[in-house]
Amino acid sequence: MPSAISRRLQTVVEKATRELYQSAPTLFQVGNGPAARCDPSLFKRSAANIWGSGTACLCYCWFQQGHDAVPGEKPSPSSSCLKHHQAILKYLDDITPAMCIMAAVLRIINPSQFFQCFQLPQRITASVPVNYRREMLDLLEFWASPFHCMQVIVNRETLNHRDTRGWAFGYDLLATFGRYSNGVLDLPSIGLSCAYNPGTITGLMGKVLIHGVKPVNGERFCFAQFVRPGVFLRAFPDMKEPQPPHLLDIDIRANTVDFEWDRFQGTPRTFTFTPMSVNHEL
Repeated sequence: MPSAISRRLQTVVEKATRELYQSAPTLFQVGNGPAARCDPSLFKRSAANIWGSGTACLCYCWFQQGHDAVPGEKPSPSSSCLKHHQAILKYLDDITPAMCIMAAVLRIINPSQFFQCFQLPQRITASVPVNYRREMLDLLEFWASPFHCMQVIVNRETLNHRDTRGWAFGYDLLATFGRYSNGVLDLPSIGLSCAYNPGTITGLMGKVLIHGVKPVNGERFCFAQFVRPGVFLRAFPDMKEPQPPHLLDIDIRANTVDFEWDRFQGTPRTFTFTPMSVNHEL
């Protein structure tokens, strides 16, 4: 969805990301993850170096890699959210409108996944033992996304790959920001290359489709929102994985999507997203 995030709101997100990098530069890691995507040679620094480079993983609740099947293992917030707790809370507050727009996109393209994801915080807090519970509740006060995990990926070329640890038929969401040109999202599995300009939101089944982003002219960062099925299975033992949405599930006639986002311990706020207009503001 091109221009889903307005230029004015992009500027807000850019400023927040720059401030996060300045206040917590060690949050953004280089070379921490799969070699095909985290090789240091894939990251670049421009002369301006507005947002640095690296990857920050923000999750209010997940298992450390390989621990989701360990009996008695408790999920917890990601280590980055614990080490840089106050900076992350401020960042989540600053980027709330962009997160709500991404949530509205999921509401349109896969309603069942949207509602399934938004049930997770309530179930986790009510019935799942977790580590660092107080910190998790802090994060949930500011967490405006239906996804429980998000990466902020800064100035990295993304080689073609599949995401092997998510749902097969659940959507991941990508949103791209920055001051760059020549952005292209490659989907070689289906023979497509799509314009990937700042403000674009993309929903894709990352476990099914090979995808990647070539180097751009300028500086770029993106939000990649995703799930870890192990967390859902701990919260909902009988849950089935999302199925591909049927065309009849997608309300293509709707001009607006209204949904209520309730800060976990705060005041409910209702947002309206108008997909037919690229100049909306929240």
